[in-house]
Formats: sequence, structure tokens, C-alpha cells
Amino acid sequence: MVLAAGDVFAGFVIEQVLGAGGMGVVYAARHPRMDRLVALKVLNDALAADPRARAAFDREAALAARLDHPNIVTVHDRSAPGDPVLWLAMRHIRGGDAGMLLTGASGGLAPELVVELIADAAAALDYAHIQGVLHRDVKPANLLIEADFRHGQRALLTDFGIARSLDSTVTLSSIAASFAYAAPERFTRAAADHRADIYSLGCTLYHLLTGQPPFPRDDQAAVIGAHLSEPPPAPTRIRPDLPVGLDTVIAAALAKNPENRYRTCTALAQASRHALTPTTARTIHGTTPLAPTPEPPQSTASFHERRLAETVVKAPPPPEPPQSAASSLERRLAETVVKAPPPPAASPDRRIGRRQLLIGTVIAVPVTAAAAGIIIRRSSSDEYPTVLTVLTVLTGHTGPVLSVAFSPDGTLLATGSWDTTVRIWDTRTHQPVEQPLTDHDDQVYSVAFSPDGTLLATGSWDTTVRIWDTRTHQPVGQPLTGHTGRVNSVAFSPDGALLATGSWDTTARIWDTHTHQPVGQPLTGHTDPVSSVAFSSDGTLLATGSWDTTARIWDTRTHQPVGQPLTGHTDRVNSVAFSPDGTLLATASDDKAVRVWDTRTHQPVGQPLTGHTHWVYSVAFSSDGALLATGSRDTTVRVWNTRTHQPVGQLLTGHTDPVNSVAFSPDGTLLATGSQDKTARLWKVTKP
Repeated sequence: MVLAAGDVFAGFVIEQVLGAGGMGVVYAARHPRMDRLVALKVLNDALAADPRARAAFDREAALAARLDHPNIVTVHDRSAPGDPVLWLAMRHIRGGDAGMLLTGASGGLAPELVVELIADAAAALDYAHIQGVLHRDVKPANLLIEADFRHGQRALLTDFGIARSLDSTVTLSSIAASFAYAAPERFTRAAADHRADIYSLGCTLYHLLTGQPPFPRDDQAAVIGAHLSEPPPAPTRIRPDLPVGLDTVIAAALAKNPENRYRTCTALAQASRHALTPTTARTIHGTTPLAPTPEPPQSTASFHERRLAETVVKAPPPPEPPQSAASSLERRLAETVVKAPPPPAASPDRRIGRRQLLIGTVIAVPVTAAAAGIIIRRSSSDEYPTVLTVLTVLTGHTGPVLSVAFSPDGTLLATGSWDTTVRIWDTRTHQPVEQPLTDHDDQVYSVAFSPDGTLLATGSWDTTVRIWDTRTHQPVGQPLTGHTGRVNSVAFSPDGALLATGSWDTTARIWDTHTHQPVGQPLTGHTDPVSSVAFSSDGTLLATGSWDTTARIWDTRTHQPVGQPLTGHTDRVNSVAFSPDGTLLATASDDKAVRVWDTRTHQPVGQPLTGHTHWVYSVAFSSDGALLATGSRDTTVRVWNTRTHQPVGQLLTGHTDPVNSVAFSPDGTLLATGSQDKTARLWKVTKP
């Protein structure tokens, strides 16, 4: 179908053609009800007539529409099943694409600009990968450039129209991927996963730096042959002015064996940034430039990333942000609230936690308290007003904060991040304790303190678990290996003798914390990744949550399931948590709900907790079991009364991206929250 200016299609008024390709034409079109332009992609009639192509489009357009990230072009609308023509309406980006930037710079772009654009694309890709979506056609033409008053220019990734679920067996890549940027496994029978996108991002990096794709050949057969057999080209051979460290970056990104590539796109972007010399590196989106990374052996990407992480953590921690007038007012108001009447002396002033509610006496607070970030509402029982105050924002991680955990005495908070590091913070001073913990080669997805506080366990997507001495910040023994997939969750038993781990390989494992050896066989039964593990307070039970929509309870002595799986959620279960007395289990799910279960009967207690507008990522009980905190992709945290299942107070807002993790401090006076906005927040809760 060919459309002309003035034509009306699906209610949109066509204004002009923006571009055309093998799959269809993209038009600038006026929205029928809102006075704004959209990019309207109309696919070729032949695709609409092909039942397989139509089914693939419907499936993959649905995946693309659910992606919500600042560096991904938003999909506003799409054709309905049965429509005679397939189409997508997307946000219109006016700045052209990265390929157009090369029009006036045939020898390549400034490396500082390239690094910024690649960092944007990497953030978008890693986000999509964690949602289970591959792009499969990363190239300069799919990096749209937008003017940004804060950063000059930023890149947005588009055309997820051929993306597919990581779990899907159907792919359009054989006909749709651009050969110049396609990974070698695309041309063989080998399985292609997120590392194929990493390869394509590396090819895009090379092209933007040099002005030509990595393997410029006369025909497609020659290009395919080069991807399969020729070594990655060194960009300095085309541009001798580039730092030689970029040669190493390209060599790792374009490794023939996916195992030897970077683990994540962010790792590739970070390595590119550190390859620039201190005199040429510049701030990327507000972060401080770091020293260049030593060149790693090209044979192992994991060693490269470990060395990269070691370099990253040697940078000094960022200074505390200056106190604004509003934050000063907030502090003074908080002090006033706490002093009337004073809290019990046994409750120290700790600042870090997942979600903390302070319950105090009825106090007259000026209207300006709302502007200071103080929320005052009565609890559901209407006995005491609940006061929630933002204590501080912990900054320093260069990637999303995926997990938060308090030490048993509440004086420390551990945060695990996508940036492959773990940080430990003093909850009284809000300052980092020593340097970050490194050695993981991929994002750290879970952290947990031992009951005596002397050990910290960290689970990573590099498939390993590490145990650290919290006094020396050094690893204890060798990493725990055995999982064949990413480690999503770690938890100590109440006596500290055991450590449980949950993995993408669909199993949970129990380990002896002294010998670092597995205890018994893996716990099997889940059919999708195990997202979360938790011990009951007496250590006799272990709960596991899974993306197969169920939770299971296991006997830790026999390693056998107790009763039937807990069913009721309609989407992935992301988090599980026992109540302090072990009688309840809370489960959080992508179905936007939290359920509470009786651990003896395995039956739900009351109605699901609903109110979040997006997937619920994390759940945690307070130390007295009276409150339940939940963190969601909707960027908010909610606190619930576990007796009434009603919300306590108002939403906790302030994070600008999804909230990945929540945790109460042991004394219940603090709540910590970790977010994809790269920060952790501490909330204070007071009660008389």
C-alpha cells in the first residue's frame, strides 16, 4: 500500500514519507485526536497476506508495545488482529538516525559522541533483554537521534518490530536482520540469544567510529563469510587517532564465540568509555569519567569485565549532593515530628532501608510538610497517624540498583547493581563503607547478610554466588558454582549454616556456608526461572517463586516439596517473603498483585493486594509482621496492613524508574528501596 500526503489511514492523516525499507514504509502522520505527529510504519501487503508473518507481527508488536524505557521509541498504537494492513504508530523523533550523522563525517564521528550514543543504546537493549525481548536488528539506522537540552544529543532505539521473546522458537532474523551487523550465529544453526544483540551493537560502534561497517564487502555472501571467519577489525587501522583500547573493545564485542563477548550491552558501553584517554573522555549523562581500563586477554570476556569492574570501583565515590532549601525544610520538619513525643531510646536513627513507616502521635504539621516530602495519614486501624519521611537518596551506582538488604543490626545496607558491583553503606552517615565489592562479571541481582552480620552473599547473572567478609570486604573462599543460568536470588537460613539460591536454570540450590558445597540435589519442579528464595524463621521451610506463575514451599531437611504449588497468580512470580512468625508467605507478581498465603494450609488469606498499576517486583514484611512493603515497575512503593490488607498511608514516590527491591530494617524504623534510576532511598518511620 502506497499512501500520499493528505490520505487518511487508520484515522491518521499522512503528511510525508520518512523512509522506506524491505518491510514497509514509515510516514509522518497526524494523530486523529491529538495535535501531534507520529511515525506510522505501514508494512507491505505481502506480509499481511502471509498468516505466519501476520502471527509473528501480532506477537512481536505486542512485545514491543510493552517496552517502556527513555531510550526506546514508544509504540503508541498498532493494527488489531484481522486488520487488512499491518501497522505501528510510534513516537516521532525529529533528529534523524545515527547513520545520517555519518553523512557529513565519512571518516567517523567524534569518539566522545559515539560513546554517549552507544551508552544510550546499551541501556535500552539491556532493559529489553531483562524483559525477555531481543532486538535482532541493531544498526545505526535504528538509532534515532534526538536533541536533548541536558545532554546535547541522545539515542533512542527503534524498530523492535522483529523482536521476539527469548523463550520463543520462532524468528524472523533469517530474513530481516541486516547482514552488515549480524552475529555469526545468525548464519548457522546455533541458537542466538541476547549476545547476538551485543555483537550487533559492537558492529554499530565500529561503524560510528570509522564511518564504515566492520566487514565492507561487495556482496552478501562475502559479508557473511567475513562474520563467520575473519577476525574483528581494529578501528585504529582506519582512524589512527583513536585510542588503542577501542581495538580491544571491538575484539571482545565481535568475538566469534558468544561466550567470549561482553555479558551485557552496558559492559560493552562502559568498556568503550574507559578506553578513551582521560584527556578525551568526557562526562556521559552526568557521571564522572574514569580512568581507562587495562586491556584484557581477548580469549575471555569474563576476565575483561572483572578487570573493568576493578577499574570502575577505584574511582572516588561521588560527593553527597548539596542540601537544597526543600531538603533542609524536610529535615527540620522531620526533626520536629520525631521530637514530639520522642521515639523510644532503643530505636536508633538508621537511614537506609527498603520501606519504613514511622508511626507517631497525632501532631499538627504545617501544610508545607507536603512540599518537604512528609506524608501523614492515619493507619487503617485509625489508631495512630503514619508518618513516612524520605531520609536520603544514596547515589554512586552507575547502573540500576537491583537488590537491597540490611545487616542484622541495621547499621549497614548492601546494594547490588547492574553495574556488576555491590556497595555497603553506613545507615547512620549515609556514606559508603570502603570501596565497592567487585569480582562479579555481570549484574548483581541479589544480596543478603548472614544472621550474625559477618558475611554477605551476592548472586549474579554471571551464574555464580560469592560470599564476602563484611569486615575486610574480601571474598571468603571460592565462588559457589553449579547453576547453569543466572542467579536471581540468595538467602541465608536463620542459623547461617545454609544458603539458598534461585536461578534461571529453573532450579534452587541449598549450600553449606562453611564448606561452600551443595547440600543434596537441586530443588527441581519449576518450569521457568526461579526468581526468589526465602527461608522461614525456624529454617525448616524454603519458599521459591518462579516465572512459571507459581510459588513452592520445600522441606529444607528432605528437599521435598511440602504440599502442592501455590497457584493463583496469572503472570510471573517475582518475589517471595515469609512473615517473621512463618505463618504467612507473601508473593509479588507481574499480574500487578500481591498475594498472602497461609503456610500451613497453602490457601490464600483474604483478597489479593491490588493498587499497583504495573508489575510488582519485590515484597518484604516488617520485623513485627504488621506491615508489608511492595515495590513496582510503576516507580512507586506501597505499604500495607497485613491484618486488613489495606494500604497504609499514601504511595511512596520519588523514584523515577521501576522499584526493583524493598527491605525493612530489623527494628522496623527504616525502609530501603532500590530502583532502576540507579539510586537507593531510605525512608524513616516513627511511632510513639
